[in-house]
Amino acid sequence: MTLEYSRDLIANVYDSYGDAEWERHDASPAARVAFRIHLHYLRDNIRAGDKVLDIGAGAGRFTVEIAKLGATITVADISSEQLRLNAEHVADAGYETLVTDRLVADVCDLSAFADGTFDAVVCYGGPLSYVVGHTDEAMAELVRVTRPGGRLLLSVMSKFGTLRAFAPGVASEIEEFGIDETREIFTTGDLPIHHSGIGPMHLFHWAELEPLIQRNGGGIVVASATNFISLADPQTCEAWAGDPEMFEVLVGWELAACVQPGLIDGGTHILVIAEST
Repeated sequence: MTLEYSRDLIANVYDSYGDAEWERHDASPAARVAFRIHLHYLRDNIRAGDKVLDIGAGAGRFTVEIAKLGATITVADISSEQLRLNAEHVADAGYETLVTDRLVADVCDLSAFADGTFDAVVCYGGPLSYVVGHTDEAMAELVRVTRPGGRLLLSVMSKFGTLRAFAPGVASEIEEFGIDETREIFTTGDLPIHHSGIGPMHLFHWAELEPLIQRNGGGIVVASATNFISLADPQTCEAWAGDPEMFEVLVGWELAACVQPGLIDGGTHILVIAEST
């Protein structure tokens, strides 16, 4: 099957998605772990005074965290409604003065920004997964607007980790759509809209993501899954997540496990820190 990127479709879906984009980071212990791993790398790579582009910023969960680090932020998203929610949440958190601009933008076209504008670019979550067939264009733009030596903080949806996390749902889809269609998704990583519920998307594996970044001028600094242990037993992890001390232990275990070469593909997302060369 051949999938096509539709900017308007994705924008409309996220316009209607509303505050679910803010709330999804608390939806499960694995989601809470993923948020903390994303946050760990923000804290490691963004400094006070940095000029940061938060592209695909959504309702602002990471915009707020970037602001807490003292950076100034240009907020961009494909959805005007997500930008409105972003402004509300950032203002409620008391950090709106650190937002220098907020604009509708497509990750494939960052022509509003000159080369090397930003010290760091954050593109967390779905943007690179939704631009099916245009990932090189998007990656080249992300690198272009980052100054030489600046950092790119990226995450994409993981093919193998998604299968691991959502195996019961995959089993149901095999019953509904047949094994041949599911085999093609597994082979290509391309997920049609009737499987994703949002829009056509590409699920990545590390062996393709690494060269995508490198051929567009990014040098790999860190590669990590966003969760692994917390996907294994939801009941146990729910109990651990309810104990603040044990949850911190779990996050520490996850940070150590997720960077192991054999586990990078094992979470719901793959997270990469790259340097613009």
